Amino acid sequence: MTVEDSGDERELRLSETRFREVFTTTPIGVAICDLDGTFVETNTALRDLLGYSEQDLRSATIHDLFDPEEAGSLAASYTELAEGTRRGLHERRNLVRADGNRAWTYLAVSMLRDADGTPLHSVTMIEDLRELSSLQDRLRHQALHDAMTGLPNRQYFRTRLEAALANLPKDATLTLYHLGLDGFELVNDGLGYEAGDTIIRAVAGRLEQLIDGETGMVARLGGTEFAILLRQSPDTPGIASFAALINEELAEPIYVGEHGIATSASIGVIQRAVGEVAPADMVWGADVALRRAETAGKRQWALFDPDRAPEEQIEAKLAAIMPGALELGEFEVGYRPLVSMDDRRLVAVEVQLSWQPHGYGRLGHTECLRLAERSGVTLSLRDWMLATAWKQLDTWHREGYRVRLLGALSPNQAQDPDLVARVREVLGDGELDPERMWLGMPATALLDGSGEARGNVHVLDTMGVRTALHDFRACPEELRCLRDLPVHAVRFSSDLVRLIHERDTEDAPEVRAVAGAIPLVRDCGVPIAVVGMDTEQQASWWHSKGCEVAAGSVYGDPVSAETMSHLLRDW
Repeated sequence: MTVEDSGDERELRLSETRFREVFTTTPIGVAICDLDGTFVETNTALRDLLGYSEQDLRSATIHDLFDPEEAGSLAASYTELAEGTRRGLHERRNLVRADGNRAWTYLAVSMLRDADGTPLHSVTMIEDLRELSSLQDRLRHQALHDAMTGLPNRQYFRTRLEAALANLPKDATLTLYHLGLDGFELVNDGLGYEAGDTIIRAVAGRLEQLIDGETGMVARLGGTEFAILLRQSPDTPGIASFAALINEELAEPIYVGEHGIATSASIGVIQRAVGEVAPADMVWGADVALRRAETAGKRQWALFDPDRAPEEQIEAKLAAIMPGALELGEFEVGYRPLVSMDDRRLVAVEVQLSWQPHGYGRLGHTECLRLAERSGVTLSLRDWMLATAWKQLDTWHREGYRVRLLGALSPNQAQDPDLVARVREVLGDGELDPERMWLGMPATALLDGSGEARGNVHVLDTMGVRTALHDFRACPEELRCLRDLPVHAVRFSSDLVRLIHERDTEDAPEVRAVAGAIPLVRDCGVPIAVVGMDTEQQASWWHSKGCEVAAGSVYGDPVSAETMSHLLRDW
């Protein structure tokens, strides 16, 4: 034997040792097979992965491990590898374990050939993908489910709705309930966010119990909004009954520590046959119905009205473009006179917003405030309105017109914790007396349980800014506000004024109610105002009942600052 031969043998033995080390210690399963698939050798990792003993595999072939549904294609791939028509095999495949279950694996197959290229054996490396698959499943679940409640999220709900509309019979009926929990910010503010989270989880569980036995699903769309999708069956409750069941279930106290918290929901509903609606239209219809239910008060439900759909769609579009319109300066500030009904003396000018969106009619003050609530610009619109009007008032005062300014606020604008700070900024260090600014605070804001609007009224009073109670309907709680808060005027609700104007007789209940409320208000020492006076007859009726200040077309419509300047000269 030569020295060179001895070196080759040592290198061969060293190579064999390295192979054995890798073969026995690698976590990846390895099988060396004859060309017919008979196992020549397998490592421990493969046997542990699939649950076979070494004895089991001696009488088996690699093909016995293939899933029957995939065996044919895999056997053909092995043949192609041996014939050289295929260079390698790298695929994710199911293999059959000894217990009959499937193992999700990654296969990498190659051929061992001799010096002439003749195939001798196949080498199959098998990697366990079950942990990776489990991780992927968890990530997929997290992407499609709400982390707090475990319910399907908005994305998954939309996918399930699309699938239902695509796969169910065309005459099947689906009902979508869109829920918004009422006044939930009070829970977070009063008890803390952990308590709020506890209640959200409890609500989710109760809603799931509510559809037990039904074909449907519950999803959390985000925040305090949920969705329930039901396929109607003969035993499924009707819309009114099911909406009542939802609020009955939520009314049962949820205990957070020693506190029992009862919740309620506003509910928007749309019901359609599968063949009559697209997914986006169904989601949109339920959302529109929810917003309408919310305007009616707590614990209310509303059914989507297709006759109002065009109107709702236009309003949604206007709300969407409103922030851009404010940024681009498309809003205008006008002024209408508030007049003494005794002598037609000018008492104040009231700020009136208007907006002329391209392709639509001009929107007045009330419409602007309502849309601003939906669009999210209600506070920035208020700040711009007050700053613009106060600057104009300063100009009028410099010109010698000692007029007061009234700005009517929406509920959210009045309840804003930063209202006082924003008003301070508007007042600035100018020469104008703060008493020249009057702010109309809606009664609904002053009666809200948060107390923010009430607090604002007290602080504004210390600053010299006057406030008026607007949208007054003469209920006992509102009368109590007059005694408890430093408000300086009352203005009847426009809806109530219209109801009086449409009366059939002087003996109508609403007439008697208003006539009885006016003396109670006057006993509190504050003047009473009304708006919507379109005729002298209307103005005369209210004046005869004891009202002192009015606005309406009979006294003058809203005009620009320039036109109002001319009117002030002649007033």
